Amino acid sequence: MPEKYVQVDGIATFVRHVGATTLPEQPPDLSRGETVVCMHCSTGNSALFGELLDRLGAAHSPIAFDRPGHARSGSLDALDSVARAAAHALALQTKLGVRRSVLIGEGLGGMIALEAALAAPERVRGLVLLSSAARGELPDAQVEQLRLVTEGKARREFDRALYSASASPDLMRRGFMEDLKTDPRVVHQNALALRGFDRERDLARVQCPALIVAGADDAESRAAAQRLASALPSARTVEIPKCARRVSLIGGEALADAVLGFLAELPR
Repeated sequence: MPEKYVQVDGIATFVRHVGATTLPEQPPDLSRGETVVCMHCSTGNSALFGELLDRLGAAHSPIAFDRPGHARSGSLDALDSVARAAAHALALQTKLGVRRSVLIGEGLGGMIALEAALAAPERVRGLVLLSSAARGELPDAQVEQLRLVTEGKARREFDRALYSASASPDLMRRGFMEDLKTDPRVVHQNALALRGFDRERDLARVQCPALIVAGADDAESRAAAQRLASALPSARTVEIPKCARRVSLIGGEALADAVLGFLAELPR
């Protein structure tokens, strides 16, 4: 899969795309179908969307990027708020010549997508929110655990709750190895940004169509999906079988089919 770096406000942002490789300062060809921008969760990176990009790429122009401080993108720190992360995502699209796009976001990435749709509604044609919510909630104990990891006082633990009971060891191992590519300090900063996010009262202002995706094997994600769908003016939900929270990695054909169906329904 072609890769490139794009300078966004001084941050070297790592981008995956489909189609032909282009020169360093030349954007990829994004002329096919819908331009789709994928944003990962707080612990992951753009590699989690690899299979989805392959499936969408036959008819559309999908990209995924590592957010600042994650995996192969620059900066030692995460952006300190969902609003700043949304501004960075929109600025990246500007650098790539994208005027309007469909945003796909998982977890914190979904919150960033929501924030972008509120900040610049004219630039967002649709939203696909995976295992996400309109308000960030994390227990104090979980945030403190992440802080202790940054100081070397606790081990970085595998989050089994991301995966359903049917997930294969190989897929879980792959997900954990991708998580390890992001510094624990960035993961802790993401937790603080997530807890500062609350857009539940603003959802009625999101006028674009939305697809809310939850793993069928995670009750918390299903409940959050229903809350989002009931508050967004134009939204529907879909559950992906044999998935918990990490739908991007595990969803496979079912996720790709759901997204392709949603893209086909968008008004021209």
